[in-house]
Amino acid sequence: MEILYSRAMRVEGWHVIDADTGVLWQEYTFRGKATATTLVFRGTDGLVVVSPGVGVSARDYDALREFGEVRALVANNPFHHLGQAPWRARFPDALSYAPSGALASLDKKARGFTYQPLSALGLPAHARFDEPAGFRTGDAFFRIRTGRGAVWYSSDLLTNIQGLPAPPLRWLFSWTDSAPGFRLFKPGVWFLIRDRKAVRAWMLEHLAEEPPVIVIPAHGPAFESPDVAALATAQIERL
Repeated sequence: MEILYSRAMRVEGWHVIDADTGVLWQEYTFRGKATATTLVFRGTDGLVVVSPGVGVSARDYDALREFGEVRALVANNPFHHLGQAPWRARFPDALSYAPSGALASLDKKARGFTYQPLSALGLPAHARFDEPAGFRTGDAFFRIRTGRGAVWYSSDLLTNIQGLPAPPLRWLFSWTDSAPGFRLFKPGVWFLIRDRKAVRAWMLEHLAEEPPVIVIPAHGPAFESPDVAALATAQIERL
């Protein structure tokens, strides 16, 4: 039976963007009040979970069965690995993946399992990942074509942080114009990127090639706007 969801539809704690391709997202809290975002989409033989979160409820885990079985758990860079252990405990048949540049770092943090390179993760024709050159330790971006248009996962480069933390981070975020709202996350640029020109060129080329209608950042809720592609381009120009 076909399942139809409105733009505002939620299944337990998951926001459903597109049921046909199984694109969902959910925010989670870590290390106090910090938040990050999990992306889920349907792969070739089950669900792919990018930046699996911590503190996920049993009901939220169970709700994913409506869309498929969890088969892949992706750390999009060396810092988005906190949920790997609880998700693997819940889905023991799932495999962990990471961009090639992040494998060495992540393997040191893993306990009882190893990460596969993202190149080993088969994806359907409507979904793809990229590991752009220019990052220090490896990073992955995802694009999923849906009936609503292209959905991008922008990792830590473009974020949508809704509030400002307490000082001194508040001052840093304000000074760099990294929050609140849909922004280039400048602190992430400093720590994650080695070659700004290479990353900027890659992003601008692909934003023009396949403009997003929705951007799901690694931090903050999904961002949807009639001019989201233009806004993303304007932010990347700040690199």
